Amino acid sequence: MTKEQKEINNKLKAELFSSDDVIVLKALESIGEDGDREMVAPVLELLAHSSSEMVKDVVLGQLSELKIGDMEGLFIEKIQLEEFQPYHQQLVSCMWSSGMNPTEDLHVFSKLAVDGDYMTALEVLTLLENMEGPFDNESLMDAFQDVSGFVEEAAEGDAKIDLIKSIYDILYAFQEA
Repeated sequence: MTKEQKEINNKLKAELFSSDDVIVLKALESIGEDGDREMVAPVLELLAHSSSEMVKDVVLGQLSELKIGDMEGLFIEKIQLEEFQPYHQQLVSCMWSSGMNPTEDLHVFSKLAVDGDYMTALEVLTLLENMEGPFDNESLMDAFQDVSGFVEEAAEGDAKIDLIKSIYDILYAFQEA
């Protein structure tokens, strides 16, 4: 990274956390034009810490159009933090729409599906349906445990049961591949 790009990024990072939404939105616009992989983490942090719904909408829009490779690890790290819990559905959706393929972290998504709401489980199903292996065997086994436990313990009439069964079927297909 050039010195000039580093200076631009530092300025944009400072602007992202301004108390003035106009400054924040302009910084987000600039990041869309001039940003790089170094800016993804601060943008994710903005999602969790901004009180402005408009800012959050812009952040989610940018994240869903992200075309920077190898960002799965950062998303996995953030999605497991408590402060990102309200955004699980949106973050999984962003991962899918950005073409991420987190094959080593199937257990993270099975846990999100089992513990989350219906829409989060639906987004996990969509992400899994579009994944390509090879898959981490240990993570796959942990994911099987999560969904199997849910199916065994689910209350009759649970709205997520069919989604979780579909996730189980996808995990089974991954195992067979």
